[in-house]
This record gives sequence, structure tokens and C-alpha cells, in this order.
Amino acid sequence: MNDETILSVLMYLFHNHMERDHQLNLNNMTLVDELKSAGFHAYSIGKAFRWLHHLVELTAQDVPPSAQSFRIFSEQECWLINTECRNFILTLEQQGILTPHAREVVIHQALELINEGVDLNLLKWVTLMVLFNMPNCENALSHMEFLVLSNALDNIH
Repeated sequence: MNDETILSVLMYLFHNHMERDHQLNLNNMTLVDELKSAGFHAYSIGKAFRWLHHLVELTAQDVPPSAQSFRIFSEQECWLINTECRNFILTLEQQGILTPHAREVVIHQALELINEGVDLNLLKWVTLMVLFNMPNCENALSHMEFLVLSNALDNIH
């Protein structure tokens, strides 16, 4: 693959192997072999698996929601995440799609992919994967799936 990114590995896994009620087995060597056969390099596969492992750890934390929470981005975060993306995150939270905990996981996971170039498309996919892995987020996940898929369809036209 000429334009291979960690995000492309993650998207492949999301489309082909992630099921809502079934956790992806990151120790499955058959899955690694399949990814290699699909043209992904071991380096990108390893980075994607580490990203997913961190995601699972962060989403497993039981953080009680706080109605008083608000987010101020640090100077470094403002430098790494553009205004459009920061506004998107805050809008998702205001709409109830992201909880304060989910918001922080999205920011953390997006920053882990900083070498991919954090843009709105990447942020939408990261948010979708975060919500997919968080318990009790079915409604938010449905909204996010619509946003991601409708954007994908808009790009086709």
C-alpha cells in the first residue's frame, strides 16, 4: 500500500472485524496474517494494535459523569488540534454525543495519531471507534455512525 496509515489499518479492522457485542482479539495471529495479506506492514499493524489496546484501557475506566465539566484546551493541544476539530469535539459534547469522559478519550486517542495528521475526518473516525468501545453509548454511536457515513457519502458526490 503506497498511502498506508495506521488509520487505514484501524478502518479495515472496524469494517471487517469489530462487532458491537464481541471484543476484538488483539492477540490473534490469524488477524495479523490477514492484515499482512491485505497489504499492511507489520509496523503499521503493531501501531494500530497498540492504539486499540490503549483505547480499550481508557474506555474500561469507570468515570462518573459530571454536569459541571467543561474543557479548556492546552496551548499544545491547540497547536496540535486545529480549531475546526476542537469545535467539533465541543459540539459533540454539547449535543450529548460525547460525555466528558468520552471527550477526553477522543482527544487522547486523536493525539496518539498525531503523525497521521489530525483533521476532521480522522477525528470522526476516532470518535466513532471510541464510542464503539464505550459501554452504554449505543445512541451516541448511532449518531456518530450517521455523521461519519453521511460525510463519506458526501465525499463520493
